Amino acid sequence: MAILSAIQACCDCPSWRAGRGASAHGNPVHRAGLASAPQPRHKEEIMTATKIQNTHCERIAFVYVRQSTPLQVIENRESTERQYHLRERAIELGWPPSRVEVIDEDQGRSGSSAAHRSGFQRLASEVGLGKVGIVFMLEASRLARNNSDWYRLIEICGVSGTLIADESAVYNPREPNDRLLLGVKGTISEAELFTLRTRLYEGRWNKARKGLLHFPLPVGYMQTADGGWSLDPDTQVRERLDYVFDSFRRQGVVRAVVRDLREQGLELPTRVTAKEGYGSLVWKGPSLSAVIRILHNPAYAGAYVYGRWEYSSERRSAKTGKASAHARSVAQWPVNITEHHPAYLSWEEFVKNQERLRQNWSHEGNRGAPREGSALLQGIVHCGVCGRKMSVQNRAAKDKRSPSYICGRGYQDGDAKICQSMTSRPVDAAVVEAFLTAVSPISLQVATRVLDQVEQDLIVQRRQRDLQLEQSRYEARLAQRQYDAVDPANRLVAAELERRWNEKLERVAQLERAYAQAEREAGWNLTADERAAITELSHDLPAVWSAETTTNQERKQLLRMAIESVQLDGVSQAGQVEVQIRWRSGTIISLSVKRAEPGEGSLKTPEEAVSRIHEMARRSSYSEIAARLDRAGLRSAFGRHFTTQHVGYICRRDGLARGKPHEGSKSEDSPNPSGQREVE
Repeated sequence: MAILSAIQACCDCPSWRAGRGASAHGNPVHRAGLASAPQPRHKEEIMTATKIQNTHCERIAFVYVRQSTPLQVIENRESTERQYHLRERAIELGWPPSRVEVIDEDQGRSGSSAAHRSGFQRLASEVGLGKVGIVFMLEASRLARNNSDWYRLIEICGVSGTLIADESAVYNPREPNDRLLLGVKGTISEAELFTLRTRLYEGRWNKARKGLLHFPLPVGYMQTADGGWSLDPDTQVRERLDYVFDSFRRQGVVRAVVRDLREQGLELPTRVTAKEGYGSLVWKGPSLSAVIRILHNPAYAGAYVYGRWEYSSERRSAKTGKASAHARSVAQWPVNITEHHPAYLSWEEFVKNQERLRQNWSHEGNRGAPREGSALLQGIVHCGVCGRKMSVQNRAAKDKRSPSYICGRGYQDGDAKICQSMTSRPVDAAVVEAFLTAVSPISLQVATRVLDQVEQDLIVQRRQRDLQLEQSRYEARLAQRQYDAVDPANRLVAAELERRWNEKLERVAQLERAYAQAEREAGWNLTADERAAITELSHDLPAVWSAETTTNQERKQLLRMAIESVQLDGVSQAGQVEVQIRWRSGTIISLSVKRAEPGEGSLKTPEEAVSRIHEMARRSSYSEIAARLDRAGLRSAFGRHFTTQHVGYICRRDGLARGKPHEGSKSEDSPNPSGQREVE
C-alpha cells in the first residue's frame, strides 16, 4: 500500500504535471522553480466531481460484491457489509437509487478466473454495450485476481467511457494517471494471492511431512494433550470397528458387510461435522458409503497419510470453477508415515483390502465380485484368441437357457465382428470337474474350522448387541437424571427433557426386542451325531458342491480360491473349445471340450412321456393319451399339462399312425376308407 500511496502522490504532484506542460484537464500548470498555487482543502472531492459527468449518471451504476469461499461469506460479515454499503456511495455521487444495481451472484466463488463467474461476465458484457456509467468495488481483488481479466475490464471501460470507483477514489481508465494506478492495483492483487497461496501451501506440506499437520481424526481415534493419536476409550466404538474389519475379512464384499450389520441390527459410530455439536459421537444405521470410507481410510492401519487426492487443473467444477479431485494410488501418496499411531489392522492387510476392493469393481482387467448368475467363470474367464476379458451374456429366467461367454470388446472398439462366443454349460462342467478332482484328495479339517468359525461369529455378534444395549440403557439413565434435575415448574424445559427421556426408553425397548429375537434365531446346539455327520460330509466335496443349499455365488468363491484365470479358444478347432486353466499355484492344465450342438441345450419332452405316446398312439386318441400322461404325473418340456396339440405334434414328428378319433367324431369301431382310425 505504501507503493500505491507514493505513485498516487507522484501522479497528483504539480511538479510531475509540469513536465507535461498541462494537466489532464487542459489547465496550465506551474513550471519548476516557481511558487505553486495553494491547493484546495477538499482536493479529492473536487477531482472526483470533475471526473463524473452527467453522461455517467444517466447510465447504470454497478456495485460488485464477492467473497472467495462460502465460509468467507458466512464468517467475514464486516467485509460483506462494507461492499454492500458502496450502494450508498453511488447515491451520494449523484446516481439515483433506481439506477444503482448490486451484482452479488458470484458470492463464494474465487476471483482467480472469470470462466465460472456469471456475475463478472454479465458486468463486462454490460460495460461493453455502453450501459454502465461506473463500477464500484471494495478493492481490485474483488473484481479479479488475475491480470488477464483485470486489464481486459480496464480496456473495455476505457473504450465505453465507464468509471471505476472504490471506497476512497474514482478512476477514469481514459486518463493515463488513473490507468497506471489501476494497473498497479491489479498487479499487486494478483501477486498478493500468489504469494499468500504459495506461503500457505509450502507451510502446510512441511508440517505434513513431519506428521504434525492436524486434521479431523476419523471415528475411533482421539487427540491427546501433546497432539498425538490414541484409540477411542469407548469400548463399543473400538469393537464395532473391529467387527467391520473382521466381517470384510470373511465376506470380501462391502455389500455383504452392510447386509450383515443390518441383519444383526448393529449401527456404526460417526462424528458430527456440523457446526452445532461438532465432533460429538453419534450412531447411525450402516450404509454402503460409510463402510467404504472406513475400509479406504489408511488411518485405521496406523498410517499418517497426506495427499491422497490429486487436484487437476484440466478438470474443473462447472459451478464453482474449482479443480476436480481424483484419488491417487497407494504407491503415489506423497506423505505416508507407517506405524504413526495405534492401529486396528496391519498395513499389509490394509493394502490387501484395497486390492480386493479394486478387484470387486466390474471394470476391464478386474474380476468383479461374485454374482448370483449361473455362469461360474464370471470374472476369471479370458479370450484365448485376443487375450481380452470375456463378458457374460445372461438369459431371461423364463427362457431356461444357459448363459454364454462372449468376447465383444473388440467389436465395441470398431472391429467388424465379435471375437468368439460359446455357451457356458459344457465349459463350466469341465472346469468344475477339474477343480473337484484337484481339491478332493486334500484332507483338511474343514468341518471343525467351519463349526468353530460359526460359534465364534455368534459370540462376537452377541457381544456387539450387549454393548449396543448397554450404551442405550446408559443414555436412558442420563436422560432420566437430566429430567429429575430440572424444576418441574419450568414446563418449557421439563417437557423437552421428558420427550428426550421417552425417546431413549423407546430405543431401549426396541433393542431389547431385537436382542431377544436374535437370541432365538441364533440357537446353535449340535449333538455329537450331528457334528460327526458334518465332519463326514466335509470329506465329500462333490456332495457339498451339488447341494441345493450351496449357491452359485459360493461356488464361484470356491473356484476363485484355487483358480487364477481360465482361457477359452473356440476358434482354432472346429466343434471344440480349448480350455486352459491357470491355478493359483502357477500350474497350467489344458482341456478340450466339445461345443454344444444346436438345440442340445433346449428343453425337450421327457423320454418316458415320448415312449408312452409311442405305445398308445395306434390304439388311443390324442385326448386319451394326454389324460393318461397327466394321471401318471408326466409334464411337457415346459412343465405344463399335456394337451391334444402336444400329443399330436409328437406323433406327426415321429411319423406315427393316427389312432382313435376324438370324442364326438366317428365311433372307434368305424374305420375310414384307408383302414385307419380317424383322430382329431
